[in-house]
Amino acid sequence: MKTVKKTLFYVLASVIALQFLIPLVWMVLSSFKMDEVIYKDIGSIYAVIPRFSDLSLKSYKELLGFYNIFKNLGNSLLYASLTVVFGLTINSLAGYALARFKFPFKDGILIFIIALMIVPIEATILPLYLVVNEMGLINTIAGYLLPFIVNVMNIFLFRQYFLSFPGELIESGKIDGLSELGCFFRIVIPSSLNMYITVGILTFLSSWNDFLWPVMALSDSNLMPIQVALNAIFSDKYNIFTSHIMAALTIVTIPIVILYILFQRYIVEGSMQSGIK
Repeated sequence: MKTVKKTLFYVLASVIALQFLIPLVWMVLSSFKMDEVIYKDIGSIYAVIPRFSDLSLKSYKELLGFYNIFKNLGNSLLYASLTVVFGLTINSLAGYALARFKFPFKDGILIFIIALMIVPIEATILPLYLVVNEMGLINTIAGYLLPFIVNVMNIFLFRQYFLSFPGELIESGKIDGLSELGCFFRIVIPSSLNMYITVGILTFLSSWNDFLWPVMALSDSNLMPIQVALNAIFSDKYNIFTSHIMAALTIVTIPIVILYILFQRYIVEGSMQSGIK
């Protein structure tokens, strides 16, 4: 009976996985076809099964000839990486303080953080723009990064995680002569690697997929992240065809796929530890 249930579970999981994989496979294969072949294959099995005689790199060559997409890709990688590094440091320190220390207005600060979690970004984006513009940081990397390094959701997740962190490890570090900050960097962080990687992945994806703030804060083409560049590419009615769009989307998807393949084990373990649904 258990074997039958297990078999049914794997069959169902495989069917669900295929539903997510088929559009991805279609996108990748379409990036190697000409538009007439893409439209001819829609609705047939050849939309997701390659006929190697129809595949070529022409769409990629034309796309890269029209646009310097790798420049925008590099910008996004830089912005997302900086957001992760600074965000993990600041948000985890804030979460650690809320979990471990006693100080005035601690409960009020926590309630304020929880309240901010339900405020949509659309409600704060205009005030953020006005503040950054008043500081003269529009069209700068600093102006783009500063508003989103501090993340109330990440602070809350770290706080919840550190509430159950073994206090004995920290006390043993203090006995060995470490300060509270030394315990944090030398004991807490190495022991919380799964949590940091999980939150880091979520932060990276949020920065990578962001469109609204970049399109407001960065109008310089040399600073444009990939999502804004994609919008400009897709708006070009004269040089861009469906095969070019599929090629651009494939290029943009590759870093995310690699990221997930490398860190999927940590993501699952960190999600279980933090209670992320």
